Amino acid sequence: MAGLFRRGTMVSDEREKNSKSKKEVGMGEGNITYLTPDAEFRGTIKFTRTLKIDGKFDGEMLTDEGEVIVGSTGVVKANVKVKNAIVEGQVDGNIIASERVELRKNAKLMGDLQAKTLVIDEGVIFVGKCSVHPEGFTERPKMNENKTAGKAL
Repeated sequence: MAGLFRRGTMVSDEREKNSKSKKEVGMGEGNITYLTPDAEFRGTIKFTRTLKIDGKFDGEMLTDEGEVIVGSTGVVKANVKVKNAIVEGQVDGNIIASERVELRKNAKLMGDLQAKTLVIDEGVIFVGKCSVHPEGFTERPKMNENKTAGKAL
């Protein structure tokens, strides 16, 4: 195995520089921590910058300031709480982003999503509930338990 995590910048690795999964300017500039394609990680991970997952991750991701990129080969089975998220691979779990979520072409999200801003490319598979609110969320939306589905008026 080449290594579980690798730190660098977007331009420090020629493969990343030419990758279609390179992030747009403004999100994820600077140092990035990588979970390489040949690596698997289970557990809870907390981070403050950018985490790119090209391997497999199973657990929970928590950050108030950081962002996650699930690359085209990335498989994530986790609930994800981040500032920004870009998904090109597969996520099986809920995503709560305080700012922005991008679901890029061929991404698969099986879970609920909550964000200020949402961008979905053509070709995305998304199965779940979605809450988008430009002013953000002060608290998680609550279900009204007094209503009954199919109740006659």
